Amino acid sequence: MKKTMKVETDLVTGNLRMEDIINIDESKAIKLFKNRFQRYKKLVEELGEEAAFEQMMEKYPQQQKALMGTFIDNNTLAQGFKKASPLLGLMGFVMEVVDISQNGTDAALEIQRICPVLSMAQEYGFSSPCRVFCEMEQEATRRAFPGIKAAILSKQSEDDCVCVFKYERPANQVVESTSQMPNVNSHLINRLAEIVRLIPSLIRIGFKILKMRLLH
Repeated sequence: MKKTMKVETDLVTGNLRMEDIINIDESKAIKLFKNRFQRYKKLVEELGEEAAFEQMMEKYPQQQKALMGTFIDNNTLAQGFKKASPLLGLMGFVMEVVDISQNGTDAALEIQRICPVLSMAQEYGFSSPCRVFCEMEQEATRRAFPGIKAAILSKQSEDDCVCVFKYERPANQVVESTSQMPNVNSHLINRLAEIVRLIPSLIRIGFKILKMRLLH
C-alpha cells in the first residue's frame, strides 16, 4: 500500500522512475491525471495560482529533460515525437506529428485528436485542463531545453476540433549535412509525383473554365 501511494505521489510531482513509465497504462494514467488535478487545486487554495504553478513545476523540467530528451536529442523534433507517440498512446492520447522544418529551423506540430483530461477539469473546479497540463508541459520544455520554442496553437477546451502544439529549435547541423542530398532527390521525386496526381484535377479545372467562358 505504501509503495503504491509513493508511486502515485512521484507521478504527480514529476519524480518519475523508469519502472513507473514501463508499467503505465490508461487506467493508471487516468488516476495520475485526477491526482494531479487534486494536488493543483489544493496548492492553489493554499498558495495562490502562481505559487501553486511554480511548486508543481519544481521537478518537471528535470523529468522533461530525461523523458523528452531521450527521444529528441539525436533526432529531429518530428522524428522524436513520432517515437514517443506509443508512450502517449498508452495514456489515452491519440497523436499525429507533422514535420514543418525549413529555413534552418527544426520544427514540428504535435496534433492531439483525443485529450483524456478534457472532461475532468470541471469536476475539480477548473474551466479548462490546459493550465494544469499543457501549459506546464510547454513551460517545462522551455526550461529543460532553452533553445526550444513551444506554443499552443489550438485547444479543444476552446471548442477547436483538435489540440495543436508547435515546437521549434535551430536545426541540428549534423543531421542537416548528412541528409541534405537524399532530401533534395526525394523532394524532386515527390514533387513530380504530386504533379502527376494533379493532372486529372487540372483537366477538370480546364473544362470548367472553358465552359464558363463559352456561357459568358
